[in-house]
Amino acid sequence: MLNFLKSLFDIETPRFTTGARVNRFNKGSIDRLDGRVVAQTDEGVLVDWPRFGSGWEQPHKLCQQV
Repeated sequence: MLNFLKSLFDIETPRFTTGARVNRFNKGSIDRLDGRVVAQTDEGVLVDWPRFGSGWEQPHKLCQQV
């Protein structure tokens, strides 16, 4: 039971595979769509955005499209 409760508060860095399609959340709303993951390091995720070019993003601000 304690392990379950602890798991609710553990924060892991999301991992994205190369080529995954992602959106970016900013202040509770999606502000960038249809990005493609180019690479991921411990410092962040390199995403190629169709309208904004490439840029490094914080992994916790991205969500993968299904």
